[in-house]
Amino acid sequence: MGSHGVPGATGVGEGQVFVTNSRLVAIGYILMGLFAGLFLEHILLLAFGSWAVTQPLTRPLYNDWTWSSVIGLGVAAAVGLYLWKLPRTHDVSLDIAAELKRVSWPSLAETRAASIAVIVATVIAAVLLGMFDVFWQFLTDKIQNPNL
Repeated sequence: MGSHGVPGATGVGEGQVFVTNSRLVAIGYILMGLFAGLFLEHILLLAFGSWAVTQPLTRPLYNDWTWSSVIGLGVAAAVGLYLWKLPRTHDVSLDIAAELKRVSWPSLAETRAASIAVIVATVIAAVLLGMFDVFWQFLTDKIQNPNL
């Protein structure tokens, strides 16, 4: 049980917003559905635009909305609802959300230190590789043309 007897709730104290795992998963499904729908819209525009019979589906209905937009978002919404109602995917999604809440995420200082270390290592590697490249280029030029 989470805070205030709500399963999967987070937060401590009064006045805080409690987010359940189910709500997080629902928001995730909505966002993924929107991204998938927008992607599918562009795929459908390409597909419908390539055949003369389906080209009317690429013409604007209202502003930038086409039948491809409606079909893409509709298919994504239908798949999202199907996956939400399917017990197996719903349970796995809730388990993932619960597991992510148990993760100990690094602090801002730890993240900053790790990022700086990666940037420094990348710069050092780039300089070393650049030096090797210049050396091997010089060496191969000397081998191919000793008069240089």
